[in-house]
Amino acid sequence: MTTSSIKPFKFCTPDHWLRKPVEICLIGVGGTGSEVLTSLARIDYAIRELGHPGLHVTAWDEDMVERPNIGRQAFYPADLGHNKALVSIQRINYLYGRDWVAMPRMFDINTERGQWNYDLLITCVDVAQFRADLAKQASRYTRCLWLDTGNGEHAGQVILGRLGHANENSIKLPSVFDFHPELDGMVDNNTPSCSMEEALANQDLPINRAIANVAMQLIWSLLRHGGVNHQGAYVDIRNGTQTPINIFSGMEKI
Repeated sequence: MTTSSIKPFKFCTPDHWLRKPVEICLIGVGGTGSEVLTSLARIDYAIRELGHPGLHVTAWDEDMVERPNIGRQAFYPADLGHNKALVSIQRINYLYGRDWVAMPRMFDINTERGQWNYDLLITCVDVAQFRADLAKQASRYTRCLWLDTGNGEHAGQVILGRLGHANENSIKLPSVFDFHPELDGMVDNNTPSCSMEEALANQDLPINRAIANVAMQLIWSLLRHGGVNHQGAYVDIRNGTQTPINIFSGMEKI
């Protein structure tokens, strides 16, 4: 191997990410998604100050802000009764002068898949079957990257990988579905919490931000440093642990 062929990272940022606005699709603006969206706004501002064209985000969520969301998610009392995607995107557009897009409805895989022109798709949803269906139904040859986030009461994971699952796809980085095929057929308990007490009994307050911070670091490293040497992490805030998911040889982009 010559010196010129040595890559500085195990996975290098796609070249076009560094030359044009990065198109991002964020599915879910709830507990983790609202924190991720806030992080994306900060990253966008920072990289534009450094000369990058920035990010363009489209956020999807059909849910309204309810009282148990306040404090646990990135919402405020004045947001009550408003759609999560709309109120979050409007706030960012107003504060940062952006033109990001809110889609106040559920992301429909069958309807929307023909319109996917995204560079990065981020899932912040608590429905396992949706993530499995996304992996199975997305264009097998898309070069879009998929950043999946998921968590339970006090632990969770962030995994950056491929969205297109064809063997011939130039992006080999395994996705959350490659790591966890048991998502297909998994039954979730998504009963809404009726009070803050019930919500906090189901989920520790800092877990969503902890997961969002791992996602933020991955995106920041891709945009600022040009690549990553790990593709995510498993986090447990009660044990105080964060275990990186290493990228193995042959799994990087070729």
